[in-house]
Amino acid sequence: MDSPSSAARTEWPTGRVATSRDRAIAAALRRLNRRFDFSTCTAYLLTDDAQALAAAMMVDTSLSFTVPSGMAADDANFSAARAHQSGKLVLFQNADLRELTRRVPALFLTNPYPMMVASAPVRTSHRRFGALSVRWVPPRPVADEVLDHLRTVAEELAAELQGLARQGVSMTAPELPLFISAVSRGGAPAAERAGLDAPPAPKPTSSTFLYQLQRLAAELTAAVHIQDVLSAAHTQVVRPFGGRAVMLCLAEQGRLHVVGAAGFSRQSVHRVEGTLLSRPTPETDTIRKIEIRSFASAQALREAYPDDEADPEAQARAYLPLVSHGRATGCCVLEFPEPASPFVPEELAVLTIMLEQVGLSLERARSYELEHALTQTLQRSLLPRSLPHLTEAVATARYLPATERAEVGGDWYDIVPLPGGGIGLVIGDVEGHSLEAVAVMGQLRSSVRAYATEGHDPATVLERSNRLLAGLDTELYVTCCCVWLDLSTGTAAIATAGHPSPLIVDAQGRNVTGPLPAGPPLGVETRTRYEQSEVLVEPGSVLALFTDGLLDGRLLGSDAAMEKLGRVLSDHCGDNLEVLADRLVADRRAWHVLADDAALLLLRYEGAETCGHRRMASMSVQRHHLQGVARVREFLRDLLSEWDMEPLQETMELLTSEVVTNALIHADSEVELRLREYPDRIRVEVRDSDPHPPVPTAIVADEEINQEAESGRGLLIVDALAGDWGSSPAGRGKTTWFDVTIPTA
Repeated sequence: MDSPSSAARTEWPTGRVATSRDRAIAAALRRLNRRFDFSTCTAYLLTDDAQALAAAMMVDTSLSFTVPSGMAADDANFSAARAHQSGKLVLFQNADLRELTRRVPALFLTNPYPMMVASAPVRTSHRRFGALSVRWVPPRPVADEVLDHLRTVAEELAAELQGLARQGVSMTAPELPLFISAVSRGGAPAAERAGLDAPPAPKPTSSTFLYQLQRLAAELTAAVHIQDVLSAAHTQVVRPFGGRAVMLCLAEQGRLHVVGAAGFSRQSVHRVEGTLLSRPTPETDTIRKIEIRSFASAQALREAYPDDEADPEAQARAYLPLVSHGRATGCCVLEFPEPASPFVPEELAVLTIMLEQVGLSLERARSYELEHALTQTLQRSLLPRSLPHLTEAVATARYLPATERAEVGGDWYDIVPLPGGGIGLVIGDVEGHSLEAVAVMGQLRSSVRAYATEGHDPATVLERSNRLLAGLDTELYVTCCCVWLDLSTGTAAIATAGHPSPLIVDAQGRNVTGPLPAGPPLGVETRTRYEQSEVLVEPGSVLALFTDGLLDGRLLGSDAAMEKLGRVLSDHCGDNLEVLADRLVADRRAWHVLADDAALLLLRYEGAETCGHRRMASMSVQRHHLQGVARVREFLRDLLSEWDMEPLQETMELLTSEVVTNALIHADSEVELRLREYPDRIRVEVRDSDPHPPVPTAIVADEEINQEAESGRGLLIVDALAGDWGSSPAGRGKTTWFDVTIPTA
């Protein structure tokens, strides 16, 4: 700081008190700016530890916000640092900067367009203070007179600073640089010399760019998913610069992948997706060379890349590298209506800063979505791979993960074969959303299966599981419900530990559950004794076990939510079980944000086998084994002959082949085929591990689009020929089913 004897202090427009050092630096910068036309003009001083140079003051121009705020004092990639170390004037031509940028991609953020930089050291024979640095955008021939003047001003400033330093004035760079007004070559500030009758043409100012950056930053801060980042880029980057479309690409494992596009056709996206980085295209060249590539028309693009596959819909385009964490991570493609005007340097500078933020947000959103997908996969992998295929009962399940965050929950369900031929229905919910909750869930699911297969009744299974949970050294508690169903008599033994009671309705929709005793959750008290009760389940009855995430308790209250769920179950108990399951979860699926996981286990008790119309069959096909479709057709021919239903053979083969083929192509899993005979129809179910339902593709007039849509055509055939059909997520995957009517005699 200045000593008390220094000259009187003045006030800068920023409100900061100016020292004699500041006035000396400002005078030097104005001497440079007054005599020659520079795009930027900056003074750098050493930081407190003398390990770095920081911008201390700069002339306020439309490009001043692009000047590097600082660098290591020995970083030879910057002309200011190189001049400071060498004690000589350093001139970087545009070619030098391009080569530096290829070696150090992070430099693109400060050198996005052609330019030239000159820096002179501010030093005396006794002390080094920093450097003066100027830029020309675009680059131009520089006379020796200009460089001599820069060197002279730097030397004179060094001598003045040395005198001030001897008086005790601090030479440490400030936290933030000061901006001084530009001076025209005539001597007066440019704002004062502008004639009132002929004002200069309006140009974007630093304030305009800062406003754009602030709006983009606000949207990117709130962005969670890739779609959010894409929307922010389209509205805050593309449209303000007159663009009509944007495509964001990331380089991964030697290929270019499109992670988001708005305004581009599907064909344009497919042309870029999966491109080898070694193949010369405008996108890959932009990443490899780390430079902006701009084409004012589609013709200019085709002339630059005659060997590249032509995009028939291309218009004027700009290709900009995405640089993140010091490396080129991808490419942003912007498309403009023709004819497109070239970017001015100020626009390129702000575009570069914007796209840096977009690239960082894109990586963050992609990491979030990958993490979310991973946690959902982990959760689903702990659910049953498949529910039993029984003549006495039909079962299905639904699982809806929470969407508020990426953590996994602890909801689970299971159907366990019991000694003596019965089945055990289990559903549970571990407190919280964390990997610990999943670990506890996995251990409890295994223990319940083990205790059940040993022949213990539901109450004993809960008591033993409660003691097991106490030994797991966890503070989490667990709710659980066990229903043991005797398939020969329809008797159900039920015990619950802090869990919602199951709902059971008969074939007429009457609730037959009644009040059931409920014990505390597992993990609350080690010595808890659980009670169980028995209910007689008539043939045609439906049992529904669920976790509290399925109940809309926050809005309706738990009792009203349970009553609402019971009404839906009673009113539609005769529906196809898959359709009924979708009805029961419809309200929760309609919510865009789910605060809790939800699980549903649904079973229809058909009763003990009493007639011939209860036949069923099943087979499986290994994943990606498309030749297995021929085995499916052979299996159907033999089965329908055995069941004396040859007239259905052609329809059954066609429909089943289409659904199985679709599952083999799109699901990375084994495919299971199940058939069940009813008096009036045959139900066919195809189960795989992909939870996303297939969507029939509409037939349109454009034959080329029809050919692309061939993969969805099979489901249109199913829709046309099947009596009824549907597809629903079911636990770890989905079930696509259809009915084929048995013709009457």
